[in-house]
Amino acid sequence: MNEDDIALNQRAASGDRRAFAVLVGRHEARLRGFLARVAGVDAADDLAQEAFLRAWRNAARFRGDGSYCGWLFAIGWRIFIDSTRRARIDHATATPWTPHADLVVLADADARVDAARLLAALDPLERACVILCHGQGWSHSEAAAILNMPLGSLKSRLARAVRRCDAMLNDPPGNTANE
Repeated sequence: MNEDDIALNQRAASGDRRAFAVLVGRHEARLRGFLARVAGVDAADDLAQEAFLRAWRNAARFRGDGSYCGWLFAIGWRIFIDSTRRARIDHATATPWTPHADLVVLADADARVDAARLLAALDPLERACVILCHGQGWSHSEAAAILNMPLGSLKSRLARAVRRCDAMLNDPPGNTANE
C-alpha cells in the first residue's frame, strides 16, 4: 500500500522515523534539484539537508492545506533566502551561482548553455519563479505559495523574467549588429 504524504507526515509528527524516511525518499531529488537550480550546486545539499531537518522538527505544523512537497519547497526556499541574507553580510563566504549539471534535459549542448546563461542572469527570485513554473510544472498558485508571495507578484516576476530571457536570446553576447 502506498501511503499518502499527509498520513506519513502525521506518523512522522509522532516520532516515526521510518515514515519520515519515506517522505525524504519521495521528495529529496526534486527538492535538491530545485535548490541546485536556484542556489547553485555547491549550496544545494546543505540547504536540502537543513530543509529536511526543519520539516522533521516541524512536522506537527503541516496541516495538509496544500501538498507536502509544496510545504517542503517553501521551507527550502526560506532557508535559501536566509542564507543569501547572511551571505550579503559576510561577502567572503558568498558562493556565486553555478548551474546544476542536469539543469535542463536538452539533447543540444548549445541549448543547455543558453539555459544556464539565461538563469544565471536572473536574480534568485526570478530564477525560482521560472524554475518552479516552467521547469518543474508547478501552477502559478502553487509557486506563489512556495515562494510566499502574492499570485499577482509571482505572475509579474515570471513575465519580467521571461521577457529578460527573450531579450537575451534575441541579442546574444558578442552580437555586434546593435553596437
